[in-house]
Amino acid sequence: MVNRREILQGGIAVTALPIVSNVAWGAARQPEGSLPLYKVIYDERFAESRRFGDEARRLGAPIHAIQGDITSLWYDDLYVRWRNGAAAIAGLTAHGALFCLERLAWDAGMRVVFRADHKPTADGSFQHSLQGPAAMVSAGTELRDAGTDWSCRVAGVVLGCPAEVSKKKQRVVFAQASAAVSEEGQALISWVIAPVKRA
Repeated sequence: MVNRREILQGGIAVTALPIVSNVAWGAARQPEGSLPLYKVIYDERFAESRRFGDEARRLGAPIHAIQGDITSLWYDDLYVRWRNGAAAIAGLTAHGALFCLERLAWDAGMRVVFRADHKPTADGSFQHSLQGPAAMVSAGTELRDAGTDWSCRVAGVVLGCPAEVSKKKQRVVFAQASAAVSEEGQALISWVIAPVKRA
């Protein structure tokens, strides 16, 4: 005969199943040897950033939306998390959000280890300037032919940040081959902030 305890245990197991499967699914999508990211941040004000956030979610990353202002993200989340130890974050935002997060991360022993500036050009395409680990910069050159899909491809690049980041950085600048019109015409930055080893 089934007792109350068995019914409760079965109910807990069933409700936990989607969580466990989502964690396993997300982990399976994360490239092997990549940096575990605590949060991937996107700015809801910009179409490119929303597409970036959607792709990061599809790839299994924990995402967090902002609307330019990081105050709530800082006080309600990162401040507490970083007091307990460094935790890497990534995003596709405007300059102001990155500037603030970069400065706040210094106290947790973290730095920007990858940065890609995405600037709209007069013909509606984007110029991409990438700086960071050679593998990420190399992967990022595929943005050249990505068209309007460039922000989705950037999500894959930041999620592929290597767990061990070398101090040696590579830099490349290029323009897209095909036009990718931005709704807002806003320069955006994709980035990874991660712990760095002090010399």
